[in-house]
Amino acid sequence: MKYVYETAIGRSEIEVDKYFYNILTAMDREESNAERKHSRRQAISIDAVKYGGRWFADETDLLEDLIQRDSTARLHMALMNLSASQRSLIELVYFKNEKLVDVALKYGVWESAIRDRLRKIYCRLKKILE
Repeated sequence: MKYVYETAIGRSEIEVDKYFYNILTAMDREESNAERKHSRRQAISIDAVKYGGRWFADETDLLEDLIQRDSTARLHMALMNLSASQRSLIELVYFKNEKLVDVALKYGVWESAIRDRLRKIYCRLKKILE
Protein backbone atom coordinates (compact mmCIF):
# COMPACT_ATOMS: atom_id res chain seq x y z
CA MET A 1 0.00 0.00 0.00
CA LYS A 2 1.16 3.53 -0.67
CA TYR A 3 1.38 5.90 2.27
CA VAL A 4 1.50 9.65 1.51
CA TYR A 5 3.15 11.99 4.00
CA GLU A 6 4.15 15.64 4.13
CA THR A 7 7.74 16.77 4.54
CA ALA A 8 9.36 20.17 4.65
CA ILE A 9 10.11 19.96 0.93
CA GLY A 10 6.75 18.58 -0.20
CA ARG A 11 4.65 15.44 -0.38
CA SER A 12 6.23 12.01 -0.51
CA GLU A 13 4.94 8.49 -1.04
CA ILE A 14 6.33 5.24 0.27
CA GLU A 15 5.29 1.67 -0.25
CA VAL A 16 4.40 -0.08 3.04
CA ASP A 17 2.62 -3.25 3.96
CA LYS A 18 -0.91 -3.18 5.39
CA TYR A 19 0.22 -3.51 9.02
CA PHE A 20 2.44 -0.38 8.94
CA TYR A 21 -0.09 1.47 6.79
CA ASN A 22 -2.74 0.98 9.51
CA ILE A 23 -0.31 2.13 12.21
CA LEU A 24 0.70 5.25 10.24
CA THR A 25 -2.88 6.25 9.41
CA ALA A 26 -3.91 5.70 13.05
CA MET A 27 -1.05 7.95 14.17
CA ASP A 28 -2.12 10.61 11.64
CA ARG A 29 -5.70 10.43 12.90
CA GLU A 30 -4.57 10.78 16.55
CA GLU A 31 -2.37 13.75 15.67
CA SER A 32 -5.21 15.41 13.77
CA ASN A 33 -7.66 14.84 16.64
CA ALA A 34 -5.17 16.18 19.20
CA GLU A 35 -4.52 19.26 17.08
CA ARG A 36 -8.24 19.90 16.62
CA LYS A 37 -8.85 19.41 20.37
CA HIS A 38 -6.02 21.80 21.21
CA SER A 39 -7.18 24.45 18.76
CA ARG A 40 -10.72 24.35 20.20
CA ARG A 41 -9.39 24.90 23.71
CA GLN A 42 -7.08 27.67 22.61
CA ALA A 43 -9.55 29.39 20.31
CA ILE A 44 -9.45 33.13 20.80
CA SER A 45 -11.94 35.47 19.31
CA ILE A 46 -10.48 38.23 17.15
CA ASP A 47 -12.37 40.60 19.46
CA ALA A 48 -10.07 39.61 22.30
CA VAL A 49 -6.81 40.30 20.49
CA LYS A 50 -4.82 43.37 21.42
CA TYR A 51 -2.72 45.09 18.80
CA GLY A 52 -0.69 48.16 19.60
CA GLY A 53 -2.42 48.62 22.94
CA ARG A 54 -5.90 48.52 21.39
CA TRP A 55 -8.55 45.84 21.23
CA PHE A 56 -9.58 44.92 17.69
CA ALA A 57 -13.22 45.06 18.69
CA ASP A 58 -12.79 48.59 19.97
CA GLU A 59 -15.57 50.75 18.58
CA THR A 60 -13.44 53.89 18.24
CA ASP A 61 -12.74 55.23 14.79
CA LEU A 62 -9.13 54.54 13.81
CA LEU A 63 -8.91 57.63 11.59
CA GLU A 64 -10.18 59.80 14.43
CA ASP A 65 -7.63 58.18 16.73
CA LEU A 66 -4.79 58.94 14.29
CA ILE A 67 -5.95 62.54 13.97
CA GLN A 68 -6.06 62.81 17.76
CA ARG A 69 -2.53 61.40 18.07
CA ASP A 70 -1.24 63.80 15.42
CA SER A 71 -2.94 66.73 17.14
CA THR A 72 -1.46 65.70 20.47
CA ALA A 73 2.02 65.49 18.96
CA ARG A 74 1.64 68.91 17.32
CA LEU A 75 0.39 70.43 20.58
CA HIS A 76 3.33 68.92 22.47
CA MET A 77 5.76 70.46 19.95
CA ALA A 78 3.97 73.82 20.23
CA LEU A 79 4.21 73.71 24.03
CA MET A 80 7.97 73.21 23.70
CA ASN A 81 8.11 76.62 21.96
CA LEU A 82 6.71 78.36 25.05
CA SER A 83 8.86 79.74 27.81
CA ALA A 84 9.35 77.70 30.98
CA SER A 85 7.02 79.95 33.00
CA GLN A 86 4.31 79.69 30.33
CA ARG A 87 4.62 75.90 30.23
CA SER A 88 4.39 75.68 34.02
CA LEU A 89 1.25 77.84 33.98
CA ILE A 90 -0.35 75.58 31.34
CA GLU A 91 0.67 72.53 33.37
CA LEU A 92 -0.93 73.87 36.54
CA VAL A 93 -4.18 74.94 34.89
CA TYR A 94 -4.78 72.14 32.37
CA PHE A 95 -2.81 69.10 33.41
CA LYS A 96 -3.10 69.44 37.18
CA ASN A 97 -6.58 71.05 37.00
CA GLU A 98 -5.80 73.75 39.53
CA LYS A 99 -8.27 76.62 39.84
CA LEU A 100 -7.22 80.03 38.54
CA VAL A 101 -7.66 81.50 42.02
CA ASP A 102 -5.24 78.98 43.51
CA VAL A 103 -2.72 79.57 40.71
CA ALA A 104 -2.99 83.34 41.24
CA LEU A 105 -2.30 82.88 44.96
CA LYS A 106 0.70 80.68 44.15
CA TYR A 107 2.13 83.37 41.80
CA GLY A 108 1.12 86.24 44.10
CA VAL A 109 -0.98 88.03 41.46
CA TRP A 110 -4.65 88.70 40.78
CA GLU A 111 -6.77 86.10 39.05
CA SER A 112 -7.27 88.47 36.11
CA ALA A 113 -3.50 88.54 35.59
CA ILE A 114 -3.51 84.74 35.24
CA ARG A 115 -6.39 84.97 32.74
CA ASP A 116 -4.43 87.57 30.72
CA ARG A 117 -1.33 85.36 30.71
CA LEU A 118 -3.38 82.40 29.54
CA ARG A 119 -4.96 84.51 26.78
CA LYS A 120 -1.49 85.49 25.54
CA ILE A 121 -0.39 81.85 25.66
CA TYR A 122 -3.47 80.83 23.62
CA CYS A 123 -2.64 83.43 20.98
CA ARG A 124 0.96 82.24 20.78
CA LEU A 125 -0.10 78.59 20.54
CA LYS A 126 -2.62 79.46 17.84
CA LYS A 127 0.10 81.14 15.77
CA ILE A 128 2.44 78.18 16.23
CA LEU A 129 -0.22 75.62 15.31
CA GLU A 130 -1.44 77.40 12.17
